[in-house]
Amino acid sequence: MPPRFHLFRRQAGLTLVGLIIYAFVAFFIAILLMKVVPLYLRDQKITSIFNQLKTFHGDAQAIRSTVDKQLDINEIDSITSKDFKIAPFGNGLRVTYNYDGRADIVGNLSVVAAFEHQVDVSP
Repeated sequence: MPPRFHLFRRQAGLTLVGLIIYAFVAFFIAILLMKVVPLYLRDQKITSIFNQLKTFHGDAQAIRSTVDKQLDINEIDSITSKDFKIAPFGNGLRVTYNYDGRADIVGNLSVVAAFEHQVDVSP
């Protein structure tokens, strides 16, 4: 008679405790994504403004006016063109905007992302 080792194999599966742990990890990742993704979406809108400034020609006042219009179009209310630094650089102007985006996750746990933008604008 052949041995019946296949009857003595251990069962494999997910326990209730394992399921709860996986659910907690998935919930935490979902909360993290819901808080962090808007930071990067906002940064993409600011990046598009800087991409438009690459082909722009004008003085500091015209740049501020264009930036204000683009911020209004992109529905970015938390910053204004005054937050953008415009300084002389070579024959033109250098526009920079560096900021830290903060997302509160849970309680006193936060995620901070640093963003830097810079473009040279000719007169």
